Amino acid sequence: MNKLARAIEIIMVAIITDYIFLLSIFTYGIGSNSIFHILLILLPFLCSILFYMIIQSPSRKEKVAFNLFRIVLLLALVKTMAIRFQGGDSQVMFLGYVLLVVFLDAVFSVLIFYLIGWWIKRKQLSVTLGIRCKRVVEVLMTSFIIITSSVLIIGYWHYFDGSWSGIYIGTYSNDKVVLDQHYFCYNDVVEADFKVRNRYVVLDIDSIRIKENSSDLYSDSQKQRMLDEIIFLAENNRISLASSNSQMYFVHDLTNFDETLLERVFDPVPVSGNSDGSYSQTFASRDSNNKVVLDKHYFCYNDVVEADFKYGDGAIVLDIDSIRIKENSSDLYTDSEKQQMLDGIISLAESNGFHRGPNGLYLYHNSTHFKILYPVAGVAFFYG
Repeated sequence: MNKLARAIEIIMVAIITDYIFLLSIFTYGIGSNSIFHILLILLPFLCSILFYMIIQSPSRKEKVAFNLFRIVLLLALVKTMAIRFQGGDSQVMFLGYVLLVVFLDAVFSVLIFYLIGWWIKRKQLSVTLGIRCKRVVEVLMTSFIIITSSVLIIGYWHYFDGSWSGIYIGTYSNDKVVLDQHYFCYNDVVEADFKVRNRYVVLDIDSIRIKENSSDLYSDSQKQRMLDEIIFLAENNRISLASSNSQMYFVHDLTNFDETLLERVFDPVPVSGNSDGSYSQTFASRDSNNKVVLDKHYFCYNDVVEADFKYGDGAIVLDIDSIRIKENSSDLYTDSEKQQMLDGIISLAESNGFHRGPNGLYLYHNSTHFKILYPVAGVAFFYG
């Protein structure tokens, strides 16, 4: 029974000392760098003295067991926290090197632990406590852990529960993803529940669905393709965040490095003034004769291909069923050239390849191949 009691005491002290090391991370997280640095120096001494006070006359095996259990437990805790932690917008708490420094400090404390034991033995000092005092210290330390851990869980649990909030916009595409705590929404069409784990956005497969009252910028076939794409990405764990949470990647093909890059928007996306999806502007290429005219809801390409469209969040979405060769279209082109233009516009419309960027109108054939048509001098008009 005495051996069991001492084993429990050793485990308890190991947990208490690990907890004190972990608390030092939070002092760094709240911006108290000077306190953090002081703690890095003092903690090895404080934790060693605490052990010798509670564990009276420890044997060599008990010392080894204490240090091994403490280091393994701390490594597991730090690793778990590093994987689950999402950082927050400030990117101040739990920087990777802080976790590493704390762990290395705990490892270094093993040397100090044995030096203190050697010094106490040499000086024939006694730092042991009586039974009653030892119980008081254990109760106080346990109460301290319960109270402070409760405060930390309430204040910081949202950093570890897999939630994340942010808006991401495609750099070379029209894609848009909204993450709101545990809610995922893609192009205002596909929604799901999610958690972030180890920089991956892990979607709940069973919750992936087309959003009720989803955006009318897309046809039913486009919405179905988006749903299929998100399901594919979710099943293969292909939605990931960069280390700073500032970028999102849709990895379509690992072998060919085919991916879509989305940049995080740190300011709220402004609400478009054209609430009905109308837009007017003329765009022309600088190295070809290509020209696009947008007039409210009317789209015309090279005075040959016309269609109905809606505009929102930088995307110009054509009504697939309305794409046609214009009656009395320009006689500058042959019938075969007109058919090629029609096929090209249909392909762009199906892949959502029209994007109103900062420089002009982008025609995306794929993520790496696109053309830019620049605005013709004049003022763009929004209707709404």
